[in-house]
Amino acid sequence: MTKLFLTTLVIGTLSVAAAADANAWTRSATGTGPRGTSSVTATGSCANGSCSRNVTRTGPAGNTYTRTGTISR
Repeated sequence: MTKLFLTTLVIGTLSVAAAADANAWTRSATGTGPRGTSSVTATGSCANGSCSRNVTRTGPAGNTYTRTGTISR
């Protein structure tokens, strides 16, 4: 179940990356496995040749992991 959730998450992330021309976006997903429920929320925006994103993941134990990134051309 975890592999399915991670695979779905990666595919969703790649899909979001392909839509980098959008000004702003938000995506979220929830997965339930044998250890509980995990969630991920991603937000991002693009302006003036620069795009940024913020991703927050929360695991079944309540641990939270946040990652941010910016890319410019």
